[in-house]
Amino acid sequence: MKLKFLSGCILSTFLLMGCASSFLKPAEGSERVLLMNGAQTANCKSLGKISVNVVTKVGIYTRDADAVEANLLQLGQNNAIELGGDTLVKDTTPEFGRQVFAVYKCKR
Repeated sequence: MKLKFLSGCILSTFLLMGCASSFLKPAEGSERVLLMNGAQTANCKSLGKISVNVVTKVGIYTRDADAVEANLLQLGQNNAIELGGDTLVKDTTPEFGRQVFAVYKCKR
């Protein structure tokens, strides 16, 4: 009985993990928002900062760091589009699953 329950939990966790990234849809134009470093934005207009966060644990499973980073970047790009920006710079990373980005409008 315990084996069936454990198997069901593991299967559910993997199904949820597979769906986690599919819930995050790219905003139209977000693929044009670039991630740069601060020195590359010297001639750009600052539009402010945004803070984004994503789920890092599904049940007992901790999500892969690369997948979490990819989701954080996608959220940052989506938010940059809403602000009229085309460039992101990582500002601070308070903890795993959270990211602060500075948003810029650069002439490209």
